[in-house]
Amino acid sequence: MTKTSTSKNNVNLPTANMFQPRTDIESDAEIDLFYDQIKGKLDRLAKDPQEETINKILAYSRSL
Repeated sequence: MTKTSTSKNNVNLPTANMFQPRTDIESDAEIDLFYDQIKGKLDRLAKDPQEETINKILAYSRSL
């Protein structure tokens, strides 16, 4: 007769570091930091576009 069993060290079981929730939090912090760095530039761009940008928009609207 043959005795069979399942190993307690099964390679298919999830491990503690498999999901890495800390990495997601770090990614969110990096995204927030990046946004904080460019926020002022984005606000200025929205409020005070360059003349070239305005001319491109006007030229495109005239072409339709």
